[in-house]
Amino acid sequence: MVEIFDVSFDRIGAIKNLWEKNRQYHENNSIFFGDLYRYISFDDKVNDFEKFQEDKIKISVATVNDEYIGYCISTIIDDNGEIASVHVDKSYRRIGVGKKLVVEHLEWLKGKKCKVIGVTVSHENEITISFYKKLGFYPNTLYMQQKI
Repeated sequence: MVEIFDVSFDRIGAIKNLWEKNRQYHENNSIFFGDLYRYISFDDKVNDFEKFQEDKIKISVATVNDEYIGYCISTIIDDNGEIASVHVDKSYRRIGVGKKLVVEHLEWLKGKKCKVIGVTVSHENEITISFYKKLGFYPNTLYMQQKI
């Protein structure tokens, strides 16, 4: 049975292996920018999250038999909420784990009175774009960059 619960920032290291799988997924599946994902480190991302006050960041994990199988991290800056990072282990996808994690975070962001709730998704990641569309997200802008 899947259990979902929040963890405090000081326990963020518990998701390091899942975060690394997420990074590798993007590195391996991005047609144009896979090499950019290679150099993103978990520690650098943790440092980015350290600036958030406790009431402006939410970290949830999903477990099965005490094994971490998924996570979701959301943040708030001013009145803007963001689903910052989500990952579900490949063997547990398509059974609703990701949806439960994100829906819980959307409820938290709405409860915090966010006026905007967004998520950044790679243009190439059609499966994830479809996932977020089913949860009521729509494309707003398209940021493009050159491959150097």
